[in-house]
Amino acid sequence: MKQKLIIKIIPILFLSLFACDSTSEDPDGKWSDNIKLSEKEISFTSEPNTVMITTEGAGWWIDAIGLNDDWTYDLTDIDTTQESFMIEETEFTVERKNAKEIHISMTENSSADERVLKIALQAGNYFDSIKVTQSGN
Repeated sequence: MKQKLIIKIIPILFLSLFACDSTSEDPDGKWSDNIKLSEKEISFTSEPNTVMITTEGAGWWIDAIGLNDDWTYDLTDIDTTQESFMIEETEFTVERKNAKEIHISMTENSSADERVLKIALQAGNYFDSIKVTQSGN
């Protein structure tokens, strides 16, 4: 009886060793870059500026937006998983024109301080961001 049980358990243990491959490219909880941004850091002058950033992946969405570390922009009424949407604020506009383009515009920065716009993106369990730094006047 014990011998039959051992014979049944050994293949299960053997298979479980190979099922958990710890050398995989994407360890548990960490996905590889499935957004593939064309640019992650942009510098603007104090004048009004616009940039278009492309992605290779299409299944991303905007998770949060922060200007000068103020992350209070409310995105609850905007479905950022859609292929087309616009977020308009006084200082900036973020527009997704299709599945693989994001357009970012900033108004003139008339203050002496630089402005830093951060856009947090997500696709599944992969997180990335875009940082736009606009110089002061």
